[in-house]
Amino acid sequence: YCEFPWCPPDSHGFVFQQSRPEDAPNTREFVFCDFNTWEKRIVGHGSGDCTMSRGRLYFQRTDKKDRRELARVDLNSGEEQVWEIPDSVPITSRMGISCDERYIAYSERISWSPQRFGIGILDLHNGQTDLICEDPWLNNSHLQFEPGKGRQLLIQHNRGSVYTPEGKCEVLVGPEGCTLFLLDVPSGKITRLPLGPPDTASCSGHEAWLGESGDVILTLNIAEDYDHGKGPIMLAKPGKALQQLCAPWEMNHIGSVPSGRIFCADTYHPDEIIIGSPYTDKAAVVCAAQTSYQRRPYDSHPHAYISPDLKWVVFNSDRSGGPQVYCAAVPTEMIAELEKDIA
Repeated sequence: YCEFPWCPPDSHGFVFQQSRPEDAPNTREFVFCDFNTWEKRIVGHGSGDCTMSRGRLYFQRTDKKDRRELARVDLNSGEEQVWEIPDSVPITSRMGISCDERYIAYSERISWSPQRFGIGILDLHNGQTDLICEDPWLNNSHLQFEPGKGRQLLIQHNRGSVYTPEGKCEVLVGPEGCTLFLLDVPSGKITRLPLGPPDTASCSGHEAWLGESGDVILTLNIAEDYDHGKGPIMLAKPGKALQQLCAPWEMNHIGSVPSGRIFCADTYHPDEIIIGSPYTDKAAVVCAAQTSYQRRPYDSHPHAYISPDLKWVVFNSDRSGGPQVYCAAVPTEMIAELEKDIA
């Protein structure tokens, strides 16, 4: 996915995921690929969600004794560390980890009737779990730890979503629209961001922290189409008015490098992957994804991101007939022009 680059801090390569046999205890294989040489090596196998923090890859897995673990691989040194995960943490949940490795956050389905979802945290210091937020519309929480201090979660709120008592999704987002809020860890205090109906168009469901600035970069969804939607690029922060970036660009998926200097975004129509500066309000096209955007039988959304050294954009495409990972070199002149006359 594309909220952050799946790269070590020095940007010498990136991690991608591929499938293993369905009967394997860990069906996901994580592969590190070196930029420039394109040499690849397997760094781990997982059975649940994965995330990144400060150049370290984290993923859930099941060992040979059916013990559930959280593995951490440092992408610079290759060093691995493992924590045991209690059964109270759903293995299929969305997962995030605080930058100091104190808390794991996870999403949880509480019940279908009544419709109820939750956000939980696991304290790695004492092994305790706690549900810190419950709501009927957290079906796609998209939770992300703030990367600076790591004590707030960015949460997506799909207001008006509807599920049957059997767990089938009938409405992903209702007329109330998608919005975002910040969730304090571990207190559970909620701070809502000023976006979504009736004040703005619905959030597209694509958002990320802008480095350690405390700002959230996101796209709105004017078309109200999850797969092919797009809208203005916005910055949001509690206590501040929404700010539009790089008008008139309208994009879909979006993310930022850890420094917050440059963001990367993609859209279906027109077929574009762009990068931009939130400080000069300039953006430029890197390339076209040349992908179908189809979701089944596989997901071919570009989910483009830019490496921390600003030299490569990594994205998905099924231009060859099936999903593959592609890299586009970013000219240094493009970055220089985007950041020219920076305040």
